[in-house]
Amino acid sequence: MATQRTALHQLRNCCTAVLIAVGSGSTFASSFALIEQSVSGMGTAYAVGSSGIDDASTVYFNPAGMSRLHGSHLSGGLHIVDLNTDFKGSAEYANTGAPPPFGFDGVAIDGKKKKNLDTTEFVPSGYISHQFSDKVWFGLGVNAPFGLKTEYDDKWVGRYNADKSELLTININPSMAFKFNDNVSIGFGISAMYADGELTNVADGGLRLASVPPPAGPLGAPGSDDGKVKLTADDWGYGFNAGLLLAPTQNTRIGLHYRSEIDLKLEGDAKVSGFSNPLLASENGKQDAKLDITLPDTVSLSGNYSLNSRWAFMADVTWTNWSDIDTLDIKLQDGSRSVAVWDYDDSWRYSIGAEFKPSRTWTFRTGVALDETPVPNDNLRSPRVPDNDRTWLTLGMTYRHTPNLSFDIGYAHIFVDDPKLKNVSDNHDPQVSDSGFHSLSGDYDASVDILSAQVNWKFK
Repeated sequence: MATQRTALHQLRNCCTAVLIAVGSGSTFASSFALIEQSVSGMGTAYAVGSSGIDDASTVYFNPAGMSRLHGSHLSGGLHIVDLNTDFKGSAEYANTGAPPPFGFDGVAIDGKKKKNLDTTEFVPSGYISHQFSDKVWFGLGVNAPFGLKTEYDDKWVGRYNADKSELLTININPSMAFKFNDNVSIGFGISAMYADGELTNVADGGLRLASVPPPAGPLGAPGSDDGKVKLTADDWGYGFNAGLLLAPTQNTRIGLHYRSEIDLKLEGDAKVSGFSNPLLASENGKQDAKLDITLPDTVSLSGNYSLNSRWAFMADVTWTNWSDIDTLDIKLQDGSRSVAVWDYDDSWRYSIGAEFKPSRTWTFRTGVALDETPVPNDNLRSPRVPDNDRTWLTLGMTYRHTPNLSFDIGYAHIFVDDPKLKNVSDNHDPQVSDSGFHSLSGDYDASVDILSAQVNWKFK
């Protein structure tokens, strides 16, 4: 029975890991959210937010903003995200019984204690807005609002906690706006989102065999028979968004936008491979896995004030309902379940920005933002996503080549408060705690640079 539970324990951990990945995504924005959906908006650190962006990317941040766009507009953007992350730390065996020489508690795990996680990723987006009449607009957005990629290797010291984590989302968001008068517009849309994830980690079959009680006694040693656990899963989820845009004066705009939660019921396979010990080899194989998670809803309130024809100032505050992610429930084909405590907090994002138009041809922007993490403490931070509070500094500009064709360029540097791991366990299931677990501690040094470009075309 003990050996049969080895792979099951690792399967549970990997399933928990995929939910962790979906739920704690990248370091681009709060937890796994990708706010990089507009290049012109990024120039102000997204302080312009729901108060109306001057191109079709307003479809994502507030569809009511389409009421400011005359004719038909097309925007396509690409964000090049350069993540600079280094890890330094250690791991040890815990809860395995007595300390050496009769047990393994406190024994260090071999492996690379330093790891460079630098990577470059691409976040594309595309939007179209069409004015149907003086009162009605239609729009469509296609983007990736959530995402993740971290990759260590099979030799690093935390390989039992995490190896590869990758999440891809594609969101299709048709929208509509209605203009009551020059002061009030509303907008709404529906979202169809596809999510696909892959996660792996190393399975320590030797630790389970080393924990076999008398009279059989230990049948192995920790790290003596490593296997590989891989989980792949995908699903479609659906939601909606709605926005209000007010213009109480000629120089002032106020926007309010809500984007709903999206429920995902991920289905896929959990596969174990690589065990060579005859007592574990029978555990190589795969079974179906089901993972349920709710992507959180958000509320954004933005304001935009034009001081004169050249200067404008804007601010935004966005709330994300991360506390919806409390526990993560994993169901496997054999009927077993695992519930992991996540205990996320709600988070807030605050940004301010400025825009300067020296001529009709050029617009220059800058902004600063504080992006809070929902991770409650260092014990619950996952090595799959070394997430922490972030401070954004941004610059951007627009060049209008013709009245119908313009180009946006944006740059952001994100300072990440150095994330820490403090005795992070890979064992989320107390029913198998008799086998012990792997405890990981360490420090990350992280920052992010984003270079973005967007083309905007008015074709009617």
